[in-house]
This record gives sequence, structure tokens and C-alpha cells, in this order.
Amino acid sequence: MHETPGQLQGPRAVADLGRETIDVVGARTNNLRDVSVSIPKGQVVAFTGVSGSGKTSLAIDTLHNEAQLRYLEGLSPFVRQYITQRNRPKVDRILGLGATLAVDQRRLNRNPRSTVATITGIDGHLGLLYSRLPGIDAEPAADSGDGYLTTAHFDRDTPEGSCADCHGVGGRWQAQEDLVITHPELPLFAGASPWYAKWRSGEHAFIPALAEKRGVDLGRPWQSLPEEFRHCVLYGTGDEKIEATVDMTNKNETALVTYTSSQPLRGALAEVERVFVNAQTSSAKQRYLPYMRKRPCGTCGGSGYSQAARSVRLGGLTYPELIEVEVREVRGWARRVLDDLGARQREVGEPLLQDLGRRLGILDRLGLAHLQLSRSAVTLSGGELQRTRLAAQLSTELSGIIFVLDEPGTGLHPADKAQLLDIALELREAGNTVLLVEHDPELIARADWVIDMGPGAGRLGGEVLVSGRPADAAAHPKSLTGRYLTGGGPRLRRTRRPAGDDTGWVELHGLRAHNVTADLVRFPVGRLTCLTGVSGSGKSSLLGALGASAEATLNGTATDTVRKVTGLEGFSWVAVVDQEPLGRTPRSNPATYSKAFDIVRKLFAETDAARGRGLNASWFSFNTADGGRCETCTGYGRKLVDMHFLPDVWVVCDACEGRRYKPEALEIRYQGLAIDQVLGLTVAEAVERFSEDPQLAETLGALDQVGLGYLQLGQSATELSGGEAQRLKLASAIRRGAGSRKAGLVVLDEPVSGLHPSDIQRVVDALDVLLDSGNTVVVAEHDIPVAASADWVIDLGPGAGPDGGAVVAEGTPDAVATADTPTAGFFRRYAAGLPLLEVRESAMKVSVNGSLRAPLREKIPPGTPRPRR
Repeated sequence: MHETPGQLQGPRAVADLGRETIDVVGARTNNLRDVSVSIPKGQVVAFTGVSGSGKTSLAIDTLHNEAQLRYLEGLSPFVRQYITQRNRPKVDRILGLGATLAVDQRRLNRNPRSTVATITGIDGHLGLLYSRLPGIDAEPAADSGDGYLTTAHFDRDTPEGSCADCHGVGGRWQAQEDLVITHPELPLFAGASPWYAKWRSGEHAFIPALAEKRGVDLGRPWQSLPEEFRHCVLYGTGDEKIEATVDMTNKNETALVTYTSSQPLRGALAEVERVFVNAQTSSAKQRYLPYMRKRPCGTCGGSGYSQAARSVRLGGLTYPELIEVEVREVRGWARRVLDDLGARQREVGEPLLQDLGRRLGILDRLGLAHLQLSRSAVTLSGGELQRTRLAAQLSTELSGIIFVLDEPGTGLHPADKAQLLDIALELREAGNTVLLVEHDPELIARADWVIDMGPGAGRLGGEVLVSGRPADAAAHPKSLTGRYLTGGGPRLRRTRRPAGDDTGWVELHGLRAHNVTADLVRFPVGRLTCLTGVSGSGKSSLLGALGASAEATLNGTATDTVRKVTGLEGFSWVAVVDQEPLGRTPRSNPATYSKAFDIVRKLFAETDAARGRGLNASWFSFNTADGGRCETCTGYGRKLVDMHFLPDVWVVCDACEGRRYKPEALEIRYQGLAIDQVLGLTVAEAVERFSEDPQLAETLGALDQVGLGYLQLGQSATELSGGEAQRLKLASAIRRGAGSRKAGLVVLDEPVSGLHPSDIQRVVDALDVLLDSGNTVVVAEHDIPVAASADWVIDLGPGAGPDGGAVVAEGTPDAVATADTPTAGFFRRYAAGLPLLEVRESAMKVSVNGSLRAPLREKIPPGTPRPRR
């Protein structure tokens, strides 16, 4: 069903290059099938459809990428050589396309140096304020030379702004006794120390010699050994040499080599720090971090900032002090500074403070007021990071811009979504176009226009089912989205598994993680537990602490976030299924990550043609040299062409025509397919095609089970969304759970984010598969149907940030529904079959030409207290 956007009542006159629509003609990007559609400008337009139907391909990979390329073409060749250019989308033409700003879920920056302040641009505003307005409560900058300050003095990654002693790091990693000796009640080599559980350094061999020299029995508990001996083990023997004879196997493990050495012991603490410093890679350093803590620098107090940044005060706070307080407090600080401005400072400070206030206000409205400006991107949940990037884009006061927002509701509690909708409507009223790639029926129903893609996913999608108002999508017989807009979509089905008297419990004792503080938090073994609460209440922090502490306990190491973990008897592994990218290399894909391609290569090597040529499985890898891959493009299928002063361009390899392999490799067939054709199959197609091999069928079946049937096996991992990457990890956890003899703990952060409501059932069914294998599953989730179907619910709150972090209700979903919390109110509405968000009409907005517009709305579930914002 198609409707011309020109039929809209009273289209508003905005700056739109003379056109009132964006007209896409013949789009064929990814799975789009020659799509032609007109998109009204000056509207909130929702791109909908099942997962993999082509929403993102149209809104971001076609519209946004084309707009970015057109902008880049206007820059000088000299500038363009420093910009990573995206591939030109496959489309005949796009008319009426203006400038775009986009927040894409597939490009989340987890750089450790990125913070809330740097992502949003607030650090630049603060640097200017502190360097230009030193007159208010200011003290002289002791190390700024002539006293003239620049923004560099408030950036700890610059020579001017970093601490002279720690160079901006804020401290140094030091080995700690309680992390090296974790169970002092046990013997040193029998569980007391994870450091001595394996041969980690040469000093290991000298401990028995030291014990013999001191007359110490190493079979006794560590805590009962003489204090002088324990001090030598940890802190060294000084100048005293210890002689030891050691038997070791040679490199080929064919003979024993005996050597004798006499030397002083450094001690375990110094040895940990030595091997940490000498580790050449970040992954190697990670092996030693469990034995170390970061100790603050004595000069800068751990801030990493220079004396200038630590001495200048504005509004009563130094720069390092200000970025450590929450966004809501920074807003109050900015208002106080603005009120205190003198006539001389107002001309410079007022514009900066007004723009700063606008950016802080956006963060507040998006449910991020609880964050500190110094909060690292690495520590943010997927939803928090997405909304932080969204705030940076929404802070502009531009008009006539096309905002492309990829699932902006991700990570938002239903109680917080009203603000998101209001922001979208305000952008529209300011003369902008808002394109939402969205699954949430509540947000879709309140859009001006809906472009529903489908009818299925992958090769079964890529068509426009509906281009019209939400009511048109609701009336379309083939639209799955439409069924949910009318409330007629199928409800989530799951049989709960009650926690009884015979149920075991995993218990966290003495929990301290970000804003979460609790003496005891319990999770039932063999059950599905859901962590709920408003955005910022501490769900991700609790989930991360559970995964890290459980893994550390199983490995015999310690963790700072939890004092003790009990109830892990019978567990042998932990899987953390987060939304982190699978890898930065475009060579990684679903087939390689899931190990399905290892099996495929083995099957090709077992064909008669391969055996006749003496080819093994590695010969069919596109990542291995001296095999069957095309060496012209090194198995990539494309080549990067150096354009000198223009940006480098990817072109299809002319030797293999993009097929990755040499002709002799492509001649070998398995079930009638060449190996590159296997990579071109979707997961669902491969499941049907390769049912004969049990191992391959099981691997592919797990991918299909979590709703990834539409993905191509060879699709680059860099093109996957955070939700798709997470479901790939979930599929791996399912296979691990099915194949492991012992139970495991699987923790998942928002596993149904990025999923159409019709696809959520598949993920919940996949979680039950894990439970059927004897595993325990804990999820943090905002989706009310998923939370209401769990066996056990832990509701955090009551608010966000310091107002949250406490367990305000726990028990079965029915028990939690009786509590006085925001989540409980939504549980009650869901159980009663009512819409989750109640719409309360307010004053109608009138457009430029006088026609009625959709009103701004405030949505509050009745009977529940408003969350603090």
C-alpha cells in the first residue's frame, strides 16, 4: 500500500531545497529490492519492520551515507584525504536530500579515553569557560607560565593539562597482597594464591627452596606460616640469595633440563608488577590485572590534571571537581555561574553557558542526569552510550536538518520514553525532519508517518509494505508491525519455573559497584532472573559485577566489587553476553565467529576433488596465505586504491571478481556450491541446506534460534548492530551450554534490544534452551513482557544514579507487581492487557498553515510514582 505524502493535510513550509519530500528511486543497498519511496519532510517518520527487513539499509546505509558523501564531495581534495569515506549506496537517485545527522547503533565508540564530556562536546565548553573566565572565585594558575590559560590546560591528554608526575594517567597499577593471596586459610600451592596456582614466573621455583631454608612446611595453611616467611614470599629477601635446582622440559618437551641458580627473591608483588610492565600487548597485560589495583597519584589525587586545572576555581569548583559531579548538579552550577557573571564576562560567558545548559538539559531529558561528566565510555551500558551520542547530535539549534536516529529508545525504561518523544516533536517543530528506525509500537504509533519494511527478513524483506500514517500500517494485512500497533500482536509466551525450597542460590556478599551497594543480592540457580528499574538505577552495574565476580571466583582470583560469592558449586563457566562489537576486522563474520566456517572448510577438504589434490581445511581459509584465497586481494574480495589527495577507495578485486578465492578453489564444490557461495547464504538458507552434518546443523541452528536467520554467513562483523553481535554471542553460549557437562552462568545486558516484538519470542525461547541444559540465566532488561515472563525479578531503584542502586523489590513478577515502584506499575498494566503508556492530551500544537498537529504528550502509568529526573 502506497500513499503520496502530498496528501498530508497542510504540509509545512520548511527550508527543504524546494521539495516537500525526499524521493528515493531504485535503492538496492544490502537487501533492498529496487525500493522507490517518497518521505515527507518536516515530519517524524518511523522506519519499521521485522529485524533484518531493511529499515537501517534504507534510513542509514542509503539516505545518511548518500548525504554524507555529498557533503564530502564539497570539501577540498586535501581535506578529504584525511576522512574515512563510506561506500556509495546502491541507488539510482535521491531527490530533496539535505544535510543529515545520525546516531547509528553499529558505531559505538568504546575508547577508554572517551567520556560523557568528550562525547557530548561539553569538555570544550568547560575548557573555554575555565580558561576565559578566571575572574570569578579564581586563583592564579601556578604552572601556567605567564598566567595565560588555554583550553589545553584543562585537557589531561595534553602536556599542558596533564599531571607532571603521572602524565594524565591518574596513578599507577600496583600489586596487592589480598589479590595475590585470596584464600589464606589454604596452603600456598593448594588454593591460597591464584598467582602460584600456575607457573607464572621463574620465582615460583624458589619458594620450596626458601621454605626448606626456613624450615617451613608448605602443606600448612598460609595464614599459619611464620610471618617472616610470608613477608619474604610477598616482598622479597632483599640481598639474601636463595639457591634452587629446577627441572624443566626443553622446548620440544623431549627431555628434562636441570639448572641451578642462586639469586635474591623479588617477592610476588614486585614480580607481578615486573611482568605487567614487560607485557608487550594489552591482552598480555590483562593476565596480570587481577592481582593489581590502580593507586591514585599522590600529586594530583588521581585526577590526572595539572596544577593549573586543579587550582583555578569557577563557581566554587575546580575543573577536576566539576566533572566528578552528576549532570544534574552541573546544571545548577552553570546557572549559578551565569547569575554571577559581571558585565565584562557576560559577553564571553553567556553564549557558552547557554549552549552548555542546553546540552546538559538534553542529557537530563534522556535519562542521563545521574552520570558524571568524567564517566568513561567503557563503563556505560549500551543504552547509556547510545543516548549520550544522541544527546551530542540533538544539542544543535540548526533547522532544516534530517536527524536519523537508530532505535533511540534502546536502554530506556518505559517511564522515561515520554521525554524522547517530546524531543523528537520539538525537533520537528523547529523545522527539522526526524527519521526514527524503531521497533517500539508506542513510539511508532505517535509518529507522523510510517515506512514499514518487509514482509520478512534478509532476502525475504527489502520491500516497502506501507508508506503512510500509523493507521495505514495498522490496517495493512501483511504488516507484522501493524498488528502490534493495534494491540493485536501475539503476547509473549513462557512457562515460569518457580523457585522452591530445593532451589539453590548464587549470592553476592558485600557488593559495591558504581551506584549499587548491597550487603546481599541473591539469584536462583537454574532460573531466569531479570534485573529491572528505571534508566540509571544500576542494572548494568549489578549485572557486570555478577559476571566478573562469579568468573573471578571460579578462577580463584579476587575482585574489588564483591567481597564474596557463594553458591557456585556445580558451576564451571561464565558467559557475559554484552553488546560489544565482535571485532574491528571486517574479515570476521557470523560464519567465522560461530566456528561454522571451520566445519564448512573441513567438509570441502573431505570432498573427492580436494582429496585428489591433497588439500586440507586450512587451504580453504580466506585468512590464510599460501592457500586457496585470492592473493591479489588477500581473500578480502576488495582492494583499497590509493587516490593520493582524494580519500582511498574500495574497489571489487578484478582478479577474483569479489569472490575471495582462486579459480582452483572455486572449482571444488560441496552439495553443488562453491565455497564463496556458501558464504553468500543466509543462516536460514544454510540451515536447510546443511542438515546432514550434525555439528554444522547444531551451530547454524543456534544462530537461527536467536533470530539471526536473515544474516549472510559472510557478512562483515563491522556491519552488525550491537543487538546482532549480542545474539551471535548468545548463540555461542547456547552451544557451550548444550555441550558442557557442568552448569554455567549466562548474563545478558538487554538481550532483546534491536528486536521487533515478533522476534522477541525466539530469544526468550533460546534462553529457555540454556535453562533446559541446567544453566542459570540473568538478564538486565527494560522490555516489560520479557521481565514479566521471568522466574525471578530484582527491581532496582528507586531512582537513578545516587538515588538508585538499591533493591527496592524482588520476587516473582506477580509479587513485584504489588510494590510501589515505576516498574511495578507497568507490570500491572501489562497483566491487565492495557497499553503500557497512557497518553494524556495537552494543548494542541498549531502548524504554520494553521492545521492541527499531533500534540506533545506526557505518558504516565497510573498508580505509579513519577521517577526522578
